[in-house]
Amino acid sequence: MAWSRQRYGRRHLLNVGSSIRRLVVGALAIGALGAGIVACGVSGNDLVVQQNGQRLARLNAVQLQHLPQVDVATPQSRGAKVQRGPTVRAILSAAGAARVESVRVEGRDPPQTLTATELTEKLILALTKRNTLKLTGTDLGTERWVRDVTALVVNP
Repeated sequence: MAWSRQRYGRRHLLNVGSSIRRLVVGALAIGALGAGIVACGVSGNDLVVQQNGQRLARLNAVQLQHLPQVDVATPQSRGAKVQRGPTVRAILSAAGAARVESVRVEGRDPPQTLTATELTEKLILALTKRNTLKLTGTDLGTERWVRDVTALVVNP
């Protein structure tokens, strides 16, 4: 230590020390920010089911994957011709929705309102490659598909 003080001087060592502290603090801040982004991404993909202005359930991808999965043919798709996911009806049932007359599906695309008769076994929320949900179905035209679904609102 005495050699370093003699050769570089005390002020130089203090500057080096504060530079190292700034690097460590910066690395910790970047790590914390990265963890926050991952945490936000997980909760940002949750599906909320609402009825009468109250939240019935908040379901994440793992919970949705535990519901019965259905394969539906989507020949109208430019991508996958068969898509897999739980039916909208199964999701509403798991959330405890009662007396469903219609459902508004909200996401990145314009919201779509579906009648109870449209909630068939061929209407699903498929998990996409981007780990988001997509409303799709055999009898549903692509103009009514909703990407990045975030909410199902019962009887809006």
